[in-house]
Amino acid sequence: HRGCVGSLGSVRRSTTRERGCTKCGSIVNPEVVQYFPTRNLEMYIVVKLRSLQTARATCALAFDFAMAGASDAADGELTDEQRAVYDRQLRVWGVDAQRRLGHAKFFVAGLSGLCAEACKNVVLAGIGSVTLLEDGVLAQDAHPGNFLAHAGLADHQGDVGALTVAQAMGATLREMNPFGEVHVVGTRPVIGQGPSTDSSFAQITEHELTNMDVVLLCGASVLERERIGDISRAVGASIFAGTVRGYAGDFVADLGVSFEHVVETTVTSVTAGALPEKVKTTKVCGFVPLRAALASQWKDLAVGREGGMRRVSRLAAASLSAVDFEKKIGRFPSNETDKKILIASIAVTERENGLNEGWMNPETVAEYVGHPNEEAPAVAAVVGGVLAQEMLRAVTKVGEPCRNGFFFAMDGGQGSVENLGCPEV
Repeated sequence: HRGCVGSLGSVRRSTTRERGCTKCGSIVNPEVVQYFPTRNLEMYIVVKLRSLQTARATCALAFDFAMAGASDAADGELTDEQRAVYDRQLRVWGVDAQRRLGHAKFFVAGLSGLCAEACKNVVLAGIGSVTLLEDGVLAQDAHPGNFLAHAGLADHQGDVGALTVAQAMGATLREMNPFGEVHVVGTRPVIGQGPSTDSSFAQITEHELTNMDVVLLCGASVLERERIGDISRAVGASIFAGTVRGYAGDFVADLGVSFEHVVETTVTSVTAGALPEKVKTTKVCGFVPLRAALASQWKDLAVGREGGMRRVSRLAAASLSAVDFEKKIGRFPSNETDKKILIASIAVTERENGLNEGWMNPETVAEYVGHPNEEAPAVAAVVGGVLAQEMLRAVTKVGEPCRNGFFFAMDGGQGSVENLGCPEV
């Protein structure tokens, strides 16, 4: 309930575990409560609602600007109104990069909490258009972490019983940035007979991805990541495939065989009293297809890594074990029996990769497998923030890209960039 942000410092709890605003009594979805500790949930709600309130104030200004200056700019140029709204980021990556963002087209599938975090960030940055794939899930049944869907549901004036997650997210994103376009595509199934996650991804063909610049998949199976990754590479689109399960999350990227980008470094002058000089250098690096990245072995993670396997994230290795399990069994490991099978295979995998016994911690495997149908909002926020940054970088071509996997877990609170099969620069 965004109207009562000021009174959310304290909340009431009823015997049914529902929580609501102390001012108006609006109830927070009780399904959210069961996943997260009391204090963490309250803090998450307060932070998210305050960020949405701030975003709305900014978007109201942007909307006024957009309406006032929509026809003032020449084709391909930024209007004065856009320069005012994007002033901060123009100072970071420049006008050319912002112009590229304004023409960029993003395609998004898998409307989870991670997806909401990433979409919010890229839309506020000023991308030209985002296309959401309809998965048929009702907005009332949206994942607890998908705050964009919950906000759209709260504002909807029509029949909320027929509103889908994609439609609700689209409405919120349009309000966040009127300079961009938001589309919803795909076949909507009969209400109450929504498809599984994989059947919604099955709608994606070359037709949907042609002319797209960036593709984002959240929660897709290994087979769909490989299939859609191949299509994305064929049509020249960068692709990111991510997921959050419980208290761990990751994503893998493919920006093409040759990604040209600009890196800025600071050079100290040898002349006494001279100020440091910023130098821009154009670099080129290569990525492997998602199919190849997901086929990596533990030992491949050490290629080009200073310190070898000693410095490699165990979480990245655990993700590869989960991928191998899914390829063999046909589904992601999702229960205690599956965890035991993965943990029992650690010793064999260590020997196959020339590692000393005990290199992999069983706790890391259990943490990565986590709770397949749940997302910790804090983890989605962290992974989604980094994911959005890399999606924007794929378009602006400013800064060193993540090659090619990012892994994060609540335990330890550290993120790690790992190379899954990419050639050395």
